[in-house]
Amino acid sequence: MPPAWGPTDGPGGPPPASRPGAAGPGGPPPGAAAMDQAEREHESELNTGELRSIVKKARWNVFMYLGIAAMMFAFALIPLPVPAPWDDETVLTDDVDGGILHQELPYLFGMPIDGRDSTDVRLVVEVVPKTGGTFHAHVIEAHCGTNTITDELIEFEAAVARDESFDSTHRLYVDSTPGETYEMEFKLDPGSYCLVVEYEGVGQPLESLEVTASVYGLREIGGGLGGISLLWAIFGFIGAQRKGKILKERTSIRRGSISIEEEVMEETAQAIITAGPGGPPTADGAPIEDAYAALSAQPSPAPAQPAPAQQMPPASAPISTLNYIESGDGYYYILKDDNTFDPQPYVKQHDGTYVPFSG
Repeated sequence: MPPAWGPTDGPGGPPPASRPGAAGPGGPPPGAAAMDQAEREHESELNTGELRSIVKKARWNVFMYLGIAAMMFAFALIPLPVPAPWDDETVLTDDVDGGILHQELPYLFGMPIDGRDSTDVRLVVEVVPKTGGTFHAHVIEAHCGTNTITDELIEFEAAVARDESFDSTHRLYVDSTPGETYEMEFKLDPGSYCLVVEYEGVGQPLESLEVTASVYGLREIGGGLGGISLLWAIFGFIGAQRKGKILKERTSIRRGSISIEEEVMEETAQAIITAGPGGPPTADGAPIEDAYAALSAQPSPAPAQPAPAQQMPPASAPISTLNYIESGDGYYYILKDDNTFDPQPYVKQHDGTYVPFSG
């Protein structure tokens, strides 16, 4: 039984669009080169998917490093109130003993380097003396209520009496203005401290002192970590941009890389495959019409000799209404209503009629 597309020992069979495994109009089945090209395209698609995933992860890494940098800079620049940010009370008063305030500070974190240097923790204290007069403030590295605090205060009073200098952790304000805010800054090493604010003399009323304190404890640590995270974000952004550029070049259609002839042949093949031989034209009609015009182009038959007026066309050669399609090798096949081809090949006569071919 001959194949559905024509005899094996006769002409080439119906148009290649109806043959299984045809690569295109009149083309042979894909050989080793075509299969190798398809395999390379498949591998390229896999590599493109992996590259797209890498680009996505690189961009998320940039956002992550920027977020870490923002948090570190916030810790370095935003002060923490005293006693602590989670406490309701941030304003300290001498509501236990009039004119005397002793407050345990939270542990000050920072660079563990002794001495006065740029890595010290900044403690900003604001004191509002409501009755005015002389007062002094101290930040002593010890726990409140211990003998160390008492000894430090005695030494400070002795230095003031002898008109000697004292350490920068002690401050003295003489004849202060009532209700005015006095701001002072202390630079301290990491550790535990006690904040002491006292009026000179006794007999002060309750809540005659109002004190607020803020700690900038992570200035160097937070700023350093934030700077490192920012550098990582910059390097990650540069890498993500490079990978994104490679992905864009790989996924973009570069029409200029093929010739005009190849473009026309590709568009023609796609149009024929989409519509099929004898199929209806598309919305614009141009691609299919152009494709079939190129596919079914044939030389015009020689003009027939004028017949005598009384001669009638033979009854055996009626004008055919069947749809004959040329296969490209000089033979024609009838395209049936179900868009399939009759396996019988035909040849075209000089008078425009078709007769079956017999090998």
